[in-house]
Amino acid sequence: MRLSELKARLIQLKDEGFVEAQRRGPTGVGYTLEQSLELSENNLPIPDIGGRVEVKATRASTNNLITLFTLNRRAWKLSYTDVIERYGYTDAKGRTALYATVTATGVNPQGLKLNVDRTSNTVEIVHGESADVLAEWDLFYVVGKFVTKFERMLFVKAELRKDARRPEEFHYVEASLLTDPGTSNFLDGFANGDALIDVRMHINEHGGARNHGTAFRVREQSLPSLFGNELRLV
Repeated sequence: MRLSELKARLIQLKDEGFVEAQRRGPTGVGYTLEQSLELSENNLPIPDIGGRVEVKATRASTNNLITLFTLNRRAWKLSYTDVIERYGYTDAKGRTALYATVTATGVNPQGLKLNVDRTSNTVEIVHGESADVLAEWDLFYVVGKFVTKFERMLFVKAELRKDARRPEEFHYVEASLLTDPGTSNFLDGFANGDALIDVRMHINEHGGARNHGTAFRVREQSLPSLFGNELRLV
């Protein structure tokens, strides 16, 4: 599919108005878009822009957090066990655990926050009181990880209509082609709180640390801000 054809199909879909969801739940808006565009997977080749494009649809009325990827490689300055024992808590299962969202806009209940360094192009998890650095990521590496999946994205917004008598319906009203994600975009995203990090680890019954993956997350409506270019299609 060429870009001109994709644009024409998106305009046609907008002109159709509300269409009934073809799947229930959070993934319904994306699945219904893919079916309406006759896509067999959540990305599509567009030869005249040089590669495949990830497709992301969102309800315009929501701003949920989505996980972009997990990344632990060489980041943590302390062992997982030390991190959990120093900064964790006892969870509902009686485990020593640390499941926490960390942002640059404030200190969380565990005393942790993100530090964004524009000189070294890094983002750190620090303990606000002691200024101890728990983990550090090079933003060039983070962006490289992002680019492997989201180098180009078709970002579509849908208005929602539903009541108790019928399934959800979606009206796909806006679509943009997002390209060129960059380090400065991520630095801005972390600094203003649109991008954040989730720490997800605990001590298991054998006394060892279990890390479910440190998750890099972003608010759905802020996805375009991570890219250098936005081409409005609809």
